[in-house]
Amino acid sequence: MIRILLTLLLLGVIATQQGCWDHREVERLGIVMATGVDLAPEGRVRVIVQNINPGALGKGMAGGMGGITGTSNKPYLNRSIEGETMFDAIRELSRQTPRQLFFAHNQVILISEKLVRERGVREVMDFFERNPQIRRTTWLLVGKGDMNALMDEPGRLEGSPAQRIFGIISERELSSQYAAQRLGDFLETMESESTQPYTAVLERIPNKAVTEEHKNRLAEGHIAEPHQNMIINGTAVFRRDKMAGWLNSKESRGLLWIRGKVKGGIIEIPGPEGKGGSISLEILRSKTKMKPELRDGSIYMSVSIKEESNLGEATVPLDLTKPEIVKELEDIQNQAIRKEIESALTRAQQDLRVDVFGFGEAVHRQYPRQWKEMKKNWQDLFPAVQVEVEVDSKIRRTGMITKPPEPKQK
Repeated sequence: MIRILLTLLLLGVIATQQGCWDHREVERLGIVMATGVDLAPEGRVRVIVQNINPGALGKGMAGGMGGITGTSNKPYLNRSIEGETMFDAIRELSRQTPRQLFFAHNQVILISEKLVRERGVREVMDFFERNPQIRRTTWLLVGKGDMNALMDEPGRLEGSPAQRIFGIISERELSSQYAAQRLGDFLETMESESTQPYTAVLERIPNKAVTEEHKNRLAEGHIAEPHQNMIINGTAVFRRDKMAGWLNSKESRGLLWIRGKVKGGIIEIPGPEGKGGSISLEILRSKTKMKPELRDGSIYMSVSIKEESNLGEATVPLDLTKPEIVKELEDIQNQAIRKEIESALTRAQQDLRVDVFGFGEAVHRQYPRQWKEMKKNWQDLFPAVQVEVEVDSKIRRTGMITKPPEPKQK
């Protein structure tokens, strides 16, 4: 009986094991690193997928940095296809590629300015949110200009444009001048009743490092220097699922100050009165508190910011051993931060009339009962919100010297 019971138990265990029923060999997968979406004629959608080129990777990256020595050696391969929908276009690609597209390693989703302005992103977001391979941590950007060029811009340090874009976003805290959003965060704000979505903008700019002499030496076999550079420049602001307008780099950091997402960057301030010159301060950290208040039938929003920075450079002679000089610089820094915030508020409240700051969300938390009536007309109420900004910044360190070096006269 014991042997029979053990045999039945063993058979039961074996029968309930799922095994690798859905396994796929990596050699048979077309690993997607970036996905671009653009409008096509007659209301169709054009999809560009960027695949890893395993053949070029196997030979090493030296011969194929950004495809500068030929398409066959490029470490990536772009494919473009049109369809009635996203899913239709991607399925149509199966007729062109011998490998099944695999999106689990997709790092960047790039949607064209034309699509987000004219058609909106609702249909596109449905595909990305529904697909189990797409991760909610994927970065979502708006592409400005030619989508083919953005996704095929050659580089020298990274193997593919997807890696270049991902690397730039990874260093976003060094400037805090654009507000990049992950797919999951963008979807949450798009579906929110109190906040509108936003994300960063990618475009191409001329590479000023390319000289005429370098162009003339290409015939001699020298490696080409890219004539264009990719840059993440500013922020696209949405009203529901369509883009309402842009925020420049200054306004973008104003947005990030209010949302408490400034983690680094440089603040340029003028020197103390009568001294001229300029001073560069490196942001170390910041913290934002936002509190709404209903008074006399109006909505007031108190935004309190605490910031700490180091003095990185001074083009004007200053005696930083004097506390009053440091205090004066802190006051100037307060004004500079407040000016960035006010520029973002003016753009969002007066020009775009879109709440990307989360003011509605704050009112919802503080006054849930009143919000039930406010949310119906929040687009009209938001421009009238009175924002009171308080900034308290501190300069922690002034570097290795207290006085700038000055030449001594004879």
